[in-house]
Amino acid sequence: MKPIRLYLITMLLTLTGGAVSLPALAQIETPVTVRGQITSIDGKIVLYPATVRNKQTGARVFSDQGGFYRITARQGDEILVSFIGYVSDSVKVINLAGTQVANIRLKARERFLPQVEVSGKWNAYQLDSIARYEEFKPFLETKEKTLVNTEKRTDGGFGMVFSPFTRGSRKEKDLRRFKKLYEENERQQFVDYRYSKSFVSTVTGLKGDSLTQFTNIYTPSYGMLRTINQEDLIMWISVRAKKWRENPAVRMKENE
Repeated sequence: MKPIRLYLITMLLTLTGGAVSLPALAQIETPVTVRGQITSIDGKIVLYPATVRNKQTGARVFSDQGGFYRITARQGDEILVSFIGYVSDSVKVINLAGTQVANIRLKARERFLPQVEVSGKWNAYQLDSIARYEEFKPFLETKEKTLVNTEKRTDGGFGMVFSPFTRGSRKEKDLRRFKKLYEENERQQFVDYRYSKSFVSTVTGLKGDSLTQFTNIYTPSYGMLRTINQEDLIMWISVRAKKWRENPAVRMKENE
């Protein structure tokens, strides 16, 4: 491939008398197809839909249901691979042309546990949430297609086109699934922050297996944790801890 590339550059310089800029030379490079599979670190969990983004060109795709991805790049580009709840990784494109295979193994992030204030303006959960949004921003801000495409106009002048095929495309389904997973993860991260085991242990005195058993039975819903104040939450936990110690088989309802 290198001799062909050098031949093309030589011919271009000859025809133009040497008046060719570096960007123009770069355009004759053949795009590289980067492809592979994205899984968990042990290779046992297929990650779908993982996000794949070319940091230089902005091109972005999702992995498919088998965890496989394919994206176009050029030598020197950096491909960022991410999945909600996992530590991101990146791939440097080293090929000049053809195909570069890069199988990605992502490590699961530790669940958010600390309940501490790290600044006067933002708490730890908020900072973590902001960082997650920035990481996935290009995908989150991609608009979903609707059944009625108002951007196109028909010859009849109605100003809309009914397009079930576009909305039903794999790309659109992946986008909707990704946004749903992102929202679910944000909710779980907030629950883990507001109802951390360290906080419950401080309130109840429970530790180890006892703490795990109690929190498995009694964990407030996301909606409740968004509205209840700290004093009432402490009371809610204390009442249930007392009942649980008396009889672990008894189950109180959330609103009792």
